[in-house]
Amino acid sequence: MDDNIYALDTRTGTTKWTFRAEGPVRFAPVFDGGRIYFGSDDGYAYCLNAADGKLVWRYRPSPANERVIGNGRMISLWPVRTGLLLEKGVMYLAAGVFPYEGLYVAAVDAKSGKEIWMNDTVGDQAWGLQYGGLAPHGYLVATSTTLYVPAGRSMPAGFDKATGKFKQFLNPRGKIGGAWALVDGEQLVAGVNNQGIPAKILYDEGGGRRGDMFAAYPGLDMVLTKEISYTATDTGVYAIDREKYRQAAVEVAKMKGPRAAAAKALEGLRKREADLIKEKKADELKDVRGEIEAHQASLAAMEAREKMLNAARVKWFLPRLNVRKLALGGKTLFAGGRRFVLAIDTETGRPGTTQAVTGEILGLSIGDGRVFASSTEGPIYCLGAEQVAGKVVRQGRKQPAMAADPRLQAKARKLVERAGGRRGWALVADAGPCLLTWHLAAQSDFNIVALVRDPKQREAARRMFDEAGLLGSRVAVEPWSLEELPDYFANLIVSEGLASKLPAKELARVLRPAGGKLILSAPGDGKFVAELKEHARAETSAAVKDGMLEFTRGKLHGAGNWTGLYGNMANTSSSKDELVKGPLGVLWFGEPGSKDMVERHARAASPLAINGRLFMQGAEVVMGYDAYNGAFLWRREIKGAVRVQVDVDGSNLAATDDAIFVATGDRVLHLDAQTGKTIREFSLPRKADEPALRWGYVAVRDGILFGSGAVPLKQQYGYLWNVMVKDGEWKAAKDVPANARGTLARGIKMYPKPDSHAYHYFKREGLHWRYMANFPKWLPDHHPSPVNPNTIMLSTKLFAFDIKTGKLLWERNGKGIPNISMVIGEGRLLFLEDDLTAAEKKQAAEATKANIEAGIYKPDRERDLPEAQRDYRRVVCLEARSGQPLWSRPYDLTGCGSTKLGLAYRDGRVLAFGHWSNHDEGPFNDKRKYKDGGLHWRRITVMDAGGGSLLWSKPLNYRRRPTIVENTIYIEPRRADLATGEIQMREHPITGAKVPWEFLRPGHSCGIVTATPKSLFFRSFSGAIVNTEQDSGLQLFGGMRPGCWNSMIPANGLLSMQEASSSCTCSYSLRTTVVLKHKPQKGHAEWAVFISQAADKPVGHLAVNFGAPGDMRAKDGTVWFGYPRPVTKVGQGKFANYGIKFNLA
Repeated sequence: MDDNIYALDTRTGTTKWTFRAEGPVRFAPVFDGGRIYFGSDDGYAYCLNAADGKLVWRYRPSPANERVIGNGRMISLWPVRTGLLLEKGVMYLAAGVFPYEGLYVAAVDAKSGKEIWMNDTVGDQAWGLQYGGLAPHGYLVATSTTLYVPAGRSMPAGFDKATGKFKQFLNPRGKIGGAWALVDGEQLVAGVNNQGIPAKILYDEGGGRRGDMFAAYPGLDMVLTKEISYTATDTGVYAIDREKYRQAAVEVAKMKGPRAAAAKALEGLRKREADLIKEKKADELKDVRGEIEAHQASLAAMEAREKMLNAARVKWFLPRLNVRKLALGGKTLFAGGRRFVLAIDTETGRPGTTQAVTGEILGLSIGDGRVFASSTEGPIYCLGAEQVAGKVVRQGRKQPAMAADPRLQAKARKLVERAGGRRGWALVADAGPCLLTWHLAAQSDFNIVALVRDPKQREAARRMFDEAGLLGSRVAVEPWSLEELPDYFANLIVSEGLASKLPAKELARVLRPAGGKLILSAPGDGKFVAELKEHARAETSAAVKDGMLEFTRGKLHGAGNWTGLYGNMANTSSSKDELVKGPLGVLWFGEPGSKDMVERHARAASPLAINGRLFMQGAEVVMGYDAYNGAFLWRREIKGAVRVQVDVDGSNLAATDDAIFVATGDRVLHLDAQTGKTIREFSLPRKADEPALRWGYVAVRDGILFGSGAVPLKQQYGYLWNVMVKDGEWKAAKDVPANARGTLARGIKMYPKPDSHAYHYFKREGLHWRYMANFPKWLPDHHPSPVNPNTIMLSTKLFAFDIKTGKLLWERNGKGIPNISMVIGEGRLLFLEDDLTAAEKKQAAEATKANIEAGIYKPDRERDLPEAQRDYRRVVCLEARSGQPLWSRPYDLTGCGSTKLGLAYRDGRVLAFGHWSNHDEGPFNDKRKYKDGGLHWRRITVMDAGGGSLLWSKPLNYRRRPTIVENTIYIEPRRADLATGEIQMREHPITGAKVPWEFLRPGHSCGIVTATPKSLFFRSFSGAIVNTEQDSGLQLFGGMRPGCWNSMIPANGLLSMQEASSSCTCSYSLRTTVVLKHKPQKGHAEWAVFISQAADKPVGHLAVNFGAPGDMRAKDGTVWFGYPRPVTKVGQGKFANYGIKFNLA
């Protein structure tokens, strides 16, 4: 994508003129009245003269020229990713991607570009919109009164066409989505997908209510006339009589009640028939059977009538696989698909001429007596009625006529070598004629931003890179200022000008931490270097080599790491990152998307982040990315490299500054963090007479690799697909295991060929992983329960290797070691075992009684369990390096998690608690759900790591796996003191009373909380952020879905949100990886909804911010409440209207 708009001669295909924007142009332009209108990722809408491509005006709806890296390009934080809509001299557009950053829907005068109206508040309504809001993406459409803004994978949002006022977000049941939309009179038809099945949905314009499906057939694309709906499906093209469809829909709806009544009556008669047979009442039996026959006849007649009505809807059907796009011209319907464009007679449905093309058709357009088709392979085809010898017109892509400069070649090569890698982003701060930029591009794989002030030099450089095919795709030559560029993005900074003329503060800001290099002609004094060090806010080094200053920015001061599933080997689910705090803003977004990721309900391993890198594991694939700019580093397909249900089985990943460790089967691969290449392979220690085991627990600490020998899985990932499919065909039923034949039959019925659609159906339904083991039940315990020996995930040995030498340091056999019980802290390795003797269990029970008397164990419902069902375990502590035992104690851990019991470590304390996740199981005190009043029995037990004595054990009424931050335990929805277990308090902002500190997860979720010392992160429908430093309330990062366990990772001074919605059928607008950092907000304020379930009367002090969309805590500690109160209607269950509510009327 080269950022150009091209005007081509429709007869010859030759270029008449080009115009270049400052970012990608993703939607077709609008032509009207001799002008061309389009939007760009640079954040602007443009108007050009159609005759010569000269700029008439451009308009930016967003508040600033702030740039981020988006989808591998340097773009505006608020790109225009909608097609522009021109009606009656008014141009409509929308800008922005993330509601959290602000969205802008606008109308401008098409002639002058002057703004008519602007809606800049729809992004601030996250709490009241399904999935936290929309991301504008798609072609705008409108009725006479409503402007519809497509929202990517969601359904469109409606705005008042005259004023811009937001009307509604059309998201029926949240399972239908897609950017495709059209308007038929005053009705909207929209949608691409309905829970994995192509679909188009009709909406009533007045109330936005969903109507019937417009066609009885799944639709990929649709073209409407007054009489006929032409619909493309996976199997072919349908012409549907719209009036007959409407009549059929009405009559079928009328039959729904009688059919249901007849079916219910028939069910009752058959039961009566069975009773009469037993009672041998022949006369009554004869009468009942007569009634049965009458009802059967009635149902058969209604079924036949429905079939007849449905058949009458279809005027004709043309079977044809792989049709994707339709366009109507006169009496001919054009259908584009995989490697073809087909003409169809609209009266008969008979196929006409077929034109072969390369790739798959993405778009069709008709004009000037021609059909134009765009393809996934890149070409644009011009097709006409007359058969002529096809002419291939190629846009110029040749090497620039510039001799290589040996001096610059050598300089560029040396710069790349000194940068320490060929991938990432480079900034040429004062690029001049871009000669060094050219050689730098030739010597590396960097994406390069070249800043050129002089217009003539800039245009010459653009032509040079455009001719080489590098402009846009790898090189941006722009007039931007350094102030516009994002923090941290540049792996390498160079200049063709003098260093003394460059602002050191801005260079330090944009230089990538953890190894970014700034290499410039050495300045004359130390002032420039001193400024660089001051503003780097990181470890730094500076040296002059060969007359060049080499300045390296190291790790950021205060940045943390995320090296294991729960952040560290202590399993706290937090990092020490002091930089990840509010306000946050987008730094970059893009790959990886959902393609390689494991299905969302599998609860796959979390990403890891350390030393400026971000590691992610998908379905038997591991990937490395630059954490600060999203640059792809490497990808390894590794058989068996997948871990699911990590809440009970733990992760298979661990990372250090320079390596990542990946468990697969009975081995661990030690991979280089920068390249992904294998450094060493560690095999699970096993004697010849020992049973086979898999590598379970993985941890790295102080140069040691720790592991466990886990009970093997029943099956490998993808087992069911592999036993059903061979050589691209479904297997015969006789060749498939008996318990899989039903699934095979359903698969064949839905997908005659086991293609990618069938594979993703298996993925969506969780069939790739559900057969791997008898995992513990998905939903949590609602009452204390015994350990289930059939589902608990266990290991039978522990061991440790020296990473540097590969030598086995020690191994220890054990019994019943839960895979989630291993934890490392302060040189100790602790875990649980299930090997207690009857005497030891009695000892543990007696200890509990004594601790109750001593007041350090507070009893609850777990005491009601029979003795045989109580959870007695051995807690073991080893010296981590040697494996030598330090202490061992039998413990009563009943109520601490049972089958899902795990351990964590903090400041000499070991915590035992449940890896629960309530998945919308209602509030923690919902007496309707829990007969005894709630989950108050859920216990945390804290032991002294030095000797194993009990410090305290309390039932703490928590919904999810706790998170430990410094001296606080977050026990959703409250927090407790680590030392005592006492609930922490806060001052209520209205009454002034001391009340429990609270946060809330009101939306759908099955994940846990991750944290830093200043913030909490979790899923609540969309991403949720709680600023604990300010105690300001709940913020939502809307439009995208975090994972089902922990995919929001604070490390490297960043909040990384891995794409984790793979196969989710909910209609979130976005599927992408997003990385945020602390930065001032320009698009919106840091609005929140303050959370407290405590009484808000009597009023002591109430600060009201009239017209504000949310709440905000001021620097003096005052909570200013937005009024009218924010709409919070999309919360789940009792949380459907959360937050403090009051009415001043």
